[in-house]
Amino acid sequence: MKILYRYLYKKLTVYLLILVPSFSFVAVLAELIELLRKAKNLDFTAILLYTIYQTPEKIYYILPVSMVVAFFLLAKDLINSREIYPILLNGLSLKRIGFSLFIFPTLVSGIQILNHEFVMPKAKKNAEEIYRIIKKKPKSEPLIAYSSWVTIDKRTFLYFSFFDLRKKEGKGLVILRYDRNFNPVIRIEGKSFKIDKEIYINNGKIITINSLSNIDLKKFSSFVFPEKIDVENLKKLIKVKKPVSIRQLYRSAKIAEKFGYPSAFYWSKMYSKLSTVIAPLILSFSFYPFIWSRKKYTIVIIAFLLLGYWYSTAFLSTMAQSNVIPYYGIFAVDVIYVLLGLIFYRKLKFSEL
Repeated sequence: MKILYRYLYKKLTVYLLILVPSFSFVAVLAELIELLRKAKNLDFTAILLYTIYQTPEKIYYILPVSMVVAFFLLAKDLINSREIYPILLNGLSLKRIGFSLFIFPTLVSGIQILNHEFVMPKAKKNAEEIYRIIKKKPKSEPLIAYSSWVTIDKRTFLYFSFFDLRKKEGKGLVILRYDRNFNPVIRIEGKSFKIDKEIYINNGKIITINSLSNIDLKKFSSFVFPEKIDVENLKKLIKVKKPVSIRQLYRSAKIAEKFGYPSAFYWSKMYSKLSTVIAPLILSFSFYPFIWSRKKYTIVIIAFLLLGYWYSTAFLSTMAQSNVIPYYGIFAVDVIYVLLGLIFYRKLKFSEL
């Protein structure tokens, strides 16, 4: 049996290694044509780098569909070559074969996670920067920043837990000032703050360090830090990471909720990304009973169900972003498709018709 499964895994791997680059090439080529049509700066080196950095994201969306097509090609190959008959005559049912083959899309989902968490964030950031160069667009300003250190001058540093760059206010402020020998002399903490040229701090304390034996602590309800700060320049100093990975989206959602900022966008994006990560396994199981059918209209049904899956997931993601449905409602499509696959999987038998 191990020899058989190794043979089937090898076939699936070959199909996947052919399909993914092929689909990715078509997707990148289509985007490249559109980019060249609208580009204001024909820097071919930048365009080449852009297509390279876009590839991980293309693979991320293409893998689930490629997995279904690979299973479909495997089934058709076994049927057309009549290799399926000795397999069935040796007592192996299509159900048992499928149960063993589902390990493969599980591994592919694992690859999806690695790609999404470790490759895509950096690649997407680089692609966006190059895209702005090609299109000659100004850098988009971030709306929020969190857990960041900013250098005010050579001896003054500012830290905030959360900062709304649009409202110019935030929470969890710490200001540190050092002397010429870089010894701490003042530490200012505040629960909330607002920047309007100067920094207005609320509900905090000032720690003045004259020496190790002379430390003064004063609490305040409001305090103005006499330091002229240009928020526009401050935006350039703050390194804001646009959330891409599931971990980054989760962190952004939790921080936004903690400080009273709308978090629906981050939650819906996170659950939508998670749904795409597990899609190779979900779709492989759901479509497995259909790939063994020899009826000509089966491929139409598979194509229709694939389109229905992606459009339904995108629609529910938009609904979740607007708080119309719970964020986890995005998984309703996965549940429906799994149930559909389970119903047909239990009835699965090989037919000559």
